[in-house]
Amino acid sequence: MLRRAIYDYAASSTSKRTTSKPAAWLVPANPSYYDIAQAFRQSDETIWKQSTNINIGDTVYLYIAAPVSAVIYKCLVTDVDIPYDYRDKNVSMDHVMKIKKLEQYPADFLTADRLKEYGVNAVRGPRHMPADLVHMLNSLSK
Repeated sequence: MLRRAIYDYAASSTSKRTTSKPAAWLVPANPSYYDIAQAFRQSDETIWKQSTNINIGDTVYLYIAAPVSAVIYKCLVTDVDIPYDYRDKNVSMDHVMKIKKLEQYPADFLTADRLKEYGVNAVRGPRHMPADLVHMLNSLSK
C-alpha cells in the first residue's frame, strides 16, 4: 500500500524522468562536512545536495566516507530541485532534494570491500546502484 502510494505520488510529480521506474542511487556523504547521523537522530527527513538527475520516488543509499566507509542509510527522495543557496570551502549548492530515511544498516554490513564485490570500487559522486546489489538489498527488506 505504501509502495503504491509512493509510486502514485512520484508518477504525478513534476519529475523530469522519461521512464516511470524509480532509480536507485549510491551517494557519498562526508561526515567531516555534514553529520548525517545527527540529522537523522533529530528527524527521519532532511535535505541533501542534489547534483544529478535524481527524481521524486528514487532511492538514495548514502555511503558514509572514512572512517566509516560503508552504506549506512537507505532513503526515499520525497522532493527535488528545491532552491537552496549555500557555499563554503568544501560544498556549493544551488538546489537540494529532500530525503526520508527508510532503513539504517550496521556499519559492518555494506562496507567498501563488500561494495567491490558488486563492482563498486569508489564512491566519489552520485552514481547508479548496480542492479544485483539493489536486488540483494530489496530481498532483505521483505
